Amino acid sequence: MPRSSSSEESGRETTISLFSGVSVSIKITTLNYKIKYGGAIYGQEEADAVMASFWKNQKEGGAFPFGEEGLLMEKEAAEYLGVKYGVLANSGSSAGLLALAALELPKGSEVIISATTFPTIFSIIVQCGLVPVVVDAKVGTYNFDVEDVKRAITEKTRAIIAIHAVGNPVDMPALMEAVEGKDIYVLEDACDAFGGSINGQKLGSFGYVSFTSFHAAHIVSMGQGGGVFTNNEIIAKNARMYRDWGRQANLEPRKNTEFPSLPEDYNPRFIYEKIGYNLSPLELQAAMGRVQLKRVEDIKVKRKANFEYLYEHLSKYDQLIMPSIIEGADPCWFSFPLSVKEDRGALVEHLEKNGIETRSMFTGNVTKHPMCEKVEYRVSGELEGANYILERSFWVGLNPLMTQEDREYMVKTFDDYFKTTAA
Repeated sequence: MPRSSSSEESGRETTISLFSGVSVSIKITTLNYKIKYGGAIYGQEEADAVMASFWKNQKEGGAFPFGEEGLLMEKEAAEYLGVKYGVLANSGSSAGLLALAALELPKGSEVIISATTFPTIFSIIVQCGLVPVVVDAKVGTYNFDVEDVKRAITEKTRAIIAIHAVGNPVDMPALMEAVEGKDIYVLEDACDAFGGSINGQKLGSFGYVSFTSFHAAHIVSMGQGGGVFTNNEIIAKNARMYRDWGRQANLEPRKNTEFPSLPEDYNPRFIYEKIGYNLSPLELQAAMGRVQLKRVEDIKVKRKANFEYLYEHLSKYDQLIMPSIIEGADPCWFSFPLSVKEDRGALVEHLEKNGIETRSMFTGNVTKHPMCEKVEYRVSGELEGANYILERSFWVGLNPLMTQEDREYMVKTFDDYFKTTAA
């Protein structure tokens, strides 16, 4: 991890060729943080796996698309979660799109989400021709409350996306009980939460379908990637088709027996059944991801230790609202969320100035963002918690590369700030 006394800017000049005879020089500016919000544990085993895949693909013709490593990664990640099927994607956002698209809900159906969300969760609902229904998020958990979800349900509700914000679990047992007997699908956004559980059951295995991110900053890293997970064979098949250009997934027998508009000898591999995308990852990424899967529990232990240290040492400040979790939850923490009772800006500026990277709490209140101005959505109830989060919440990292020295430095930086403000 980079070491510096502050987050001062540094830069380097580079030349980029645009087209024949024309080039430009640009300066790439970076921030040298002492403690970054994200970081992945990887080493020689990941490097060996990537290079083995590289040379294998080169030997077989130089192509690097999804193949054997990807299929194994899907199987092993699904087994870890305790579900039957996995479908890899090129990002967590793409995985969310595939998961929702695979349900093939009627256009205009309503999908309930928390106001505090990553922007693509709102976007995928709109992209699928559905209507987002936004409910409040609670300060402390940064998730929606199941009682608010119940009040938001109408005859148009067909899905609910439970967003495990920064790895903190939504009350999934209560949510699943709330929709029992209703024609409503529950999806889990576990992009931040891979490895977490409630009463021993893995997050990502409660809902009808779940999706996660394998981005470099998340729990398990493929560099960039994501996955869809489900116990339903049809949903897995649909997700795979939407991922792979919309081509049909039934490749046996090796002739066309389903679509009379095409010749009988037409290769099923090239029959396009749906209006799809191209969202698969590379074999190289899957090879790295398979090694990373073996590290999940170790990564979880390190993130949990970082969380507990910060919680113990920051709880003494009345100006801060500490994170809270539901009973029975065992999170794999992505980051440490905080809310400030007064001025967030001064504290965030102090942390950044002293080399501690911060992030706002995703969208805070998604309805306040310009992206929502020209699309249809509905708000259920007051969004007081989300507005508070928008204005006064942020988070710092818990990445597993942090050392005891890093933890002590982070706490000291908070201490220095509150000593100054108390003076």
